[in-house]
Amino acid sequence: MSIAMPSPTRAMPGERLTLLYSSISHGLMHLMTAFYSVIVVALALSWNVPDHKLLELYGPAAILLGLGALPAGWLSDRWSAPGMIVIMLVGLGLSSIACGLVPTGDTLMLGIGLGGIGLFGSIYHSVGIGWVIRTASRQGHAMGVNGLFGSAGLALYGIFPAALISLHSWRAAFIVPGLICLGLAAALWRHWRAGAVGDRQMPTTPGASAGRDAFWRVFVILSITMFVEGVQWQAMMYGAGLLFSGRLAGEIEAIRAFFGRHGVETQVVLWVGLATSLIYVLSGVAQYVIGNRVLDRYRLKTIYVIATGLGAFAMLMVAEGSGLVVLAGAVIAAILGSATGPVENLLIARYTPSRFHGLGFGAKFVIAFGVGWLAIKLISAVKERTGDLGWLFLGLAVAAAAMCLVSLLLPGGERKEGPAAVAQPAE
Repeated sequence: MSIAMPSPTRAMPGERLTLLYSSISHGLMHLMTAFYSVIVVALALSWNVPDHKLLELYGPAAILLGLGALPAGWLSDRWSAPGMIVIMLVGLGLSSIACGLVPTGDTLMLGIGLGGIGLFGSIYHSVGIGWVIRTASRQGHAMGVNGLFGSAGLALYGIFPAALISLHSWRAAFIVPGLICLGLAAALWRHWRAGAVGDRQMPTTPGASAGRDAFWRVFVILSITMFVEGVQWQAMMYGAGLLFSGRLAGEIEAIRAFFGRHGVETQVVLWVGLATSLIYVLSGVAQYVIGNRVLDRYRLKTIYVIATGLGAFAMLMVAEGSGLVVLAGAVIAAILGSATGPVENLLIARYTPSRFHGLGFGAKFVIAFGVGWLAIKLISAVKERTGDLGWLFLGLAVAAAAMCLVSLLLPGGERKEGPAAVAQPAE
């Protein structure tokens, strides 16, 4: 494993504020495109509908979460990254509030509201990731911070709606995050119009050629690995609530009984939410450490190959484990995913011309998020036929091993040594 020291990139005015807004938006996007998988546990009881049937309502939203990334990236290339994030926040906020106001049992209106969440949520990754990388003087550090906020959103998608459901209702779990999005949109719009946040072209990285051959090599290989990784990630995100409510049933009942003896009654959804939150709390911390200590020091290909290889063992733990073993496997899988995602983002940023960043990231997330519908269909089908998700994650373990082999074909020549890269003003 070779080490290459980073070359500093010139800081831009408002860099910290830009990173803050992009990171908070990242966290909210992840929270609001995932929290339905926890809300559905309470909604199934309230509407007396099987949970996996209600989860299928998110299928169209999951498709839009992928398909919307490409046009969002195209618009960002031609207009404004911070402007597109403002649109995302407004759309997410209004769509989530609409979901919280649907009449009881109205699956059509709920599906339309969820579709809005998927469509507007699709904006972030094709726009925000490139925005973070372009405007950062320390790219690995910025990716670590941004990833930490994204994982915080995923951590909150479990406990935040579960707490709101326990304190009020499933409607509050939709409406409160929606209001937060609208508030952040107003603040970002104000700072963007005042020039306090901005954008620029991608600084060059010595040894990472953005030529046509290098670009297509990276993109074709990553298209294969990102498809597999996307199914893994979405299966874990949407399936965690259903997985833990079954595999951790004994542990959850023991905890509920303990609190019950002390006069505190709790719902199952609260502990399912806490278990899912634990996954992403730990993976968020890991992503911050990886960004600060690993991405700017080691070759990206080396990190990617190791993380994808270990991912197969994590999926096997989820498939075959129970109790704390399945929880540990889910945590390890999420931590490894927190390593592969930023590597993919940096490779795309470095091998794609700056003027096509939006399209490049849009294409990535069409693949990564577009497979969400497939993950949901697999979850529903496997759960209905077997009553558990073991066979699904066993298949994903095999796919992860194949993904590791394909990743060996990635270029590994990017270097950090040499003169400092100088960023150019945005076109």
